[in-house]
Amino acid sequence: MAGRRDLTTYDYRKKRARFLAESDVCHLCGHAGADVVDHLTPVSRGADPRDMDNWRPAHGVNRCATCGRNCNGEKGASQRTAGFKTSRDWYT
Repeated sequence: MAGRRDLTTYDYRKKRARFLAESDVCHLCGHAGADVVDHLTPVSRGADPRDMDNWRPAHGVNRCATCGRNCNGEKGASQRTAGFKTSRDWYT
């Protein structure tokens, strides 16, 4: 079973860098420049951090240059996207 320690492995970091290079549009606000991988089902709730189907690009380390938000930090692990205001309606 994978856990939080898997978030720091060399293999994970390489896959994360490749993932963000291929898609940097934040799934939460819809703006380019995403710099972290958001796990739709949080690792803290048992999700495998290596499951790339659970990954989405998000702003986190650097705030969004367009709207100024730290999207992943505002969302947090305790909530999904309910009540999270976005510039695009991604979930219809």
